[in-house]
Amino acid sequence: MGLFRGFLAPFRGGLFVLRHPLKRYLLLPFLLSVGLAIVTMIAARRYWSQELTSLAAGSPLLGGFVLGVMTVVGGVVLFLIAQPLLLAVFSDTLSERVERIVKGTSPTAPFLASAGRALVHGLLKLVLYGLALVVALALTPAGGIGPIVGLALAALFLAYDGFDYPLARRGASFGAKWAFLAQNPMLTIGYGIGATVLYLIPFAVFVASPFAAVGATLAYIDMEKSPPEAAAVAKTKDANVAANS
Repeated sequence: MGLFRGFLAPFRGGLFVLRHPLKRYLLLPFLLSVGLAIVTMIAARRYWSQELTSLAAGSPLLGGFVLGVMTVVGGVVLFLIAQPLLLAVFSDTLSERVERIVKGTSPTAPFLASAGRALVHGLLKLVLYGLALVVALALTPAGGIGPIVGLALAALFLAYDGFDYPLARRGASFGAKWAFLAQNPMLTIGYGIGATVLYLIPFAVFVASPFAAVGATLAYIDMEKSPPEAAAVAKTKDANVAANS
């Protein structure tokens, strides 16, 4: 059930937002995402135009085809990395409001401590994203597995980004957030696949990050209510307490 629930979570999040008075929180994220998509595609094309100069000179047709493919792949990977960061404030606000709607309350943390933790975790996440991008680019010539590895890592990071919001409000450390994903592998895999599919739907991609954040929040709330899985949530909280003590 974890795999299936994880897969449906991003779509469930989108339906929740559309069925409740939360749609006004999507306008600015939508516009920002459209601008980001344009910027990432332009950046990817400029990068690969320089990298594939010799190939294009030797075989213009092949060079143009490879340039087109790598532009799309590079632009998508950059978009997947940058969108959750760009829309973090909006996604966090939606996630908290959804939790208040469902539970009537939401955990809160001191502003300075929360902001400082978010900054540190964001920087650590950027380092991991950068390493993942380097690995994907390095593996691109190796039988074309680079894009596959890149998309797999992107799906994993989408799972981290989604569950980051409910976990962060509970004071989870950076390691505890990854521990939660590791302790719930089927939920993580299902969510990563579902979020990736959501990103493949035309126009939905521009609000996929807020939808996925809401879906992860709903899935986390369900886990808190589910006795068999509550132990995993409690274990993550204990790990966080130990890390912060």
